[in-house]
Amino acid sequence: DKQIYIENNLIFDMNNNEVKAGSASDYGLVVDGVYTQFDNANINSLGGGIGAVDGANVVFNSGNLAVNTTSTSGRYNFYAVGNGTTVTINGGNFSFSSTLNQKRAYIYAGSGATVYVKGGTFGKASTRDGYTAGILGNGNIVITGGTFGFNPTQWVASGYTATESNGTWTVTKE
Repeated sequence: DKQIYIENNLIFDMNNNEVKAGSASDYGLVVDGVYTQFDNANINSLGGGIGAVDGANVVFNSGNLAVNTTSTSGRYNFYAVGNGTTVTINGGNFSFSSTLNQKRAYIYAGSGATVYVKGGTFGKASTRDGYTAGILGNGNIVITGGTFGFNPTQWVASGYTATESNGTWTVTKE
């Protein structure tokens, strides 16, 4: 099994070294109820990206997170579920398989979870019906920065705006 479970508070400074993790049937990295910080990450997941569960607090500061899978199941770069689970994205480059007609989205936030997007570059959304928003779930998403290959307006925080230019939306303070 290539899945990595994180059960203790941890700070990764990966110095851009690559981690290949997961299989098409699971998440590459699962953070369960603890604080975990990613700096200079270079993660290439064969399943989903980072799963934050059961009150985890995940901070992604910089690097690359790619989900490259042949799975036909829904897969996300960030998957946040469980009451009190928080993911903060301060920067980085986020992508998934180049075949856009797959069940893919960059962020999934389930009920009770909150994802803060303060920066980062997110590519185009999937062309697959039900996944074209690029962000899914009924949790709380708060966007105050970043560049998106899809329209993030419905998640942009009050006092911020998403401006489109040539199919790319940039979120800035008003």
